[in-house]
Amino acid sequence: MGSLSGRLSRNWTLKLSAFGVALLLWVAVRAEAPSRQELREIPVRVDVGDPEWAVVGEPIPSTVTVRLGGPSRELMGMALDRPMVVVPMDAVTSADTAVSLNPSWVRIQDRPGVVVEAIQPSAVRVSLEPVERATLPVAMRINGQLPSDFALAAPPVTFPGGVRVSGPRSRVSEIDSIVLVPLDLSTVSRSGRISVAVDTTGLAGLMVQPLAVEVDVPLEDQIERVMSGIPIVFPPDLSAPEALELRPSTASVIVRGARSLVDRADPTLFELVVRIESDDVPPPGAEAEFPVALQGLPPLVGGEPQQSVVMVRHLRLESTQ
Repeated sequence: MGSLSGRLSRNWTLKLSAFGVALLLWVAVRAEAPSRQELREIPVRVDVGDPEWAVVGEPIPSTVTVRLGGPSRELMGMALDRPMVVVPMDAVTSADTAVSLNPSWVRIQDRPGVVVEAIQPSAVRVSLEPVERATLPVAMRINGQLPSDFALAAPPVTFPGGVRVSGPRSRVSEIDSIVLVPLDLSTVSRSGRISVAVDTTGLAGLMVQPLAVEVDVPLEDQIERVMSGIPIVFPPDLSAPEALELRPSTASVIVRGARSLVDRADPTLFELVVRIESDDVPPPGAEAEFPVALQGLPPLVGGEPQQSVVMVRHLRLESTQ
């Protein structure tokens, strides 16, 4: 009995081994067996070799269906490792061209035995324009506030002041400046140059050089100064101001900014303008308070009046006989 059970055990082991080998051979044969696969929405890209022409928009259609043949194992990997159709155009003969797609233009990563059997549709239409080249000014955007101890001593300046742009003539003619990524002043703590990138939003299809510029940010210590005797005046379009009385007629203002700018500020150019309109004037004999606004500050200098409101009295004018 022991001998019989041993022979049965060995037979089952041999049978299972044989089955495993047969299964591996079947899987291997299936993996190497020729097969076909269709990949949809494969992108089409046009590579223009003529430097005097540029593609306008995307080819029509911008995607195609590619039928591939080859070993099943290689084709299964194409679902993730998708190809691309790259259309070479070394010479341009027309601004609007229909191009027949060549199977050799399908870019397939290292997939031994995989071949392109068909492309549908078999042609695309490509629109081109002559290349326009221009140097456009840089448009800077500033966000945020400097740390409280610092102030700008002069407006930030870009180096260079313009960048080179090339692309389809119609696209270049639409652009009057190249916008930079916003400069956040809250991250600036000392004078110097900061590299700021070009904002490439909306620049698809254009070549821009350089893609970043240097922005010179001149900083100084921020100071405050009180300046007295600033005249309070009525707005120039107010009717009959001679019938109105101001109390007070002058006031002090607080001026703040970079030290050099505040030191050079001329208080004789300042004035506090009453924010009043003709319809707001109080009736004869009455009075009312109105806010004032500081005007005449130089660029990059801030300030406000120490007294934010003034009293306006409407005088009783004697009638003439």
